[in-house]
Amino acid sequence: MGYVVGILSIAFFLVCSVWGGVFASATLRALHFNFLQMTYPWFSFTVGGYAIGFVEAAIYGWTTGALFAWLYNVINVGKK
Repeated sequence: MGYVVGILSIAFFLVCSVWGGVFASATLRALHFNFLQMTYPWFSFTVGGYAIGFVEAAIYGWTTGALFAWLYNVINVGKK
Protein backbone atom coordinates (compact mmCIF):
# COMPACT_ATOMS: atom_id res chain seq x y z
CA MET A 1 0.00 0.00 0.00
CA GLY A 2 2.87 2.37 0.77
CA TYR A 3 4.38 2.01 -2.69
CA VAL A 4 1.07 2.62 -4.46
CA VAL A 5 0.36 5.81 -2.52
CA GLY A 6 4.00 6.87 -3.01
CA ILE A 7 3.73 6.48 -6.78
CA LEU A 8 0.40 8.34 -6.84
CA SER A 9 1.92 11.11 -4.75
CA ILE A 10 4.79 11.44 -7.24
CA ALA A 11 2.31 11.54 -10.13
CA PHE A 12 0.27 14.27 -8.43
CA PHE A 13 3.44 16.25 -7.69
CA LEU A 14 4.50 16.13 -11.33
CA VAL A 15 1.01 16.98 -12.63
CA CYS A 16 0.60 19.85 -10.17
CA SER A 17 4.02 21.34 -10.86
CA VAL A 18 3.43 21.26 -14.64
CA TRP A 19 -0.19 22.39 -14.37
CA GLY A 20 0.84 25.30 -12.16
CA GLY A 21 3.04 26.63 -14.94
CA VAL A 22 0.16 26.48 -17.42
CA PHE A 23 -2.16 28.80 -15.49
CA ALA A 24 -2.87 31.95 -17.49
CA SER A 25 -3.37 34.16 -14.46
CA ALA A 26 -0.25 35.24 -12.61
CA THR A 27 -2.19 35.27 -9.34
CA LEU A 28 -3.33 31.65 -9.71
CA ARG A 29 0.18 30.59 -10.74
CA ALA A 30 1.68 32.27 -7.65
CA LEU A 31 -0.96 30.72 -5.39
CA HIS A 32 -0.35 27.26 -6.86
CA PHE A 33 3.43 27.47 -6.54
CA ASN A 34 3.18 28.82 -2.98
CA PHE A 35 1.00 25.82 -2.11
CA LEU A 36 3.64 23.48 -3.57
CA GLN A 37 6.33 25.16 -1.49
CA MET A 38 4.21 24.85 1.66
CA THR A 39 3.49 21.17 1.00
CA TYR A 40 7.10 20.25 0.19
CA PRO A 41 9.34 22.38 2.46
CA TRP A 42 12.62 21.94 0.53
CA PHE A 43 11.03 22.32 -2.92
CA SER A 44 12.27 25.18 -5.09
CA PHE A 45 12.08 26.08 -8.76
CA THR A 46 15.42 24.64 -9.80
CA VAL A 47 16.41 21.25 -11.16
CA GLY A 48 17.67 20.26 -7.71
CA GLY A 49 14.51 21.63 -6.12
CA TYR A 50 12.32 19.51 -8.37
CA ALA A 51 14.42 16.45 -7.54
CA ILE A 52 14.02 17.16 -3.83
CA GLY A 53 10.26 17.68 -4.28
CA PHE A 54 10.09 14.38 -6.17
CA VAL A 55 11.83 12.57 -3.29
CA GLU A 56 9.67 14.33 -0.71
CA ALA A 57 6.51 13.31 -2.55
CA ALA A 58 7.67 9.70 -2.61
CA ILE A 59 8.56 9.68 1.09
CA TYR A 60 5.35 11.42 2.20
CA GLY A 61 3.22 9.16 -0.01
CA TRP A 62 4.92 5.95 1.10
CA THR A 63 4.64 6.94 4.77
CA THR A 64 0.96 7.84 4.41
CA GLY A 65 0.19 4.56 2.62
CA ALA A 66 2.13 2.49 5.16
CA LEU A 67 0.38 4.19 8.09
CA PHE A 68 -3.01 3.69 6.45
CA ALA A 69 -2.31 -0.01 5.85
CA TRP A 70 -1.08 -0.45 9.42
CA LEU A 71 -4.16 1.29 10.83
CA TYR A 72 -6.43 -0.81 8.63
CA ASN A 73 -4.79 -3.99 9.91
CA VAL A 74 -4.98 -2.85 13.54
CA ILE A 75 -8.68 -1.96 13.28
CA ASN A 76 -9.67 -5.15 11.46
CA VAL A 77 -7.75 -7.66 13.61
CA GLY A 78 -10.70 -8.23 15.94
CA LYS A 79 -13.23 -8.60 13.10
CA LYS A 80 -11.80 -11.77 11.57
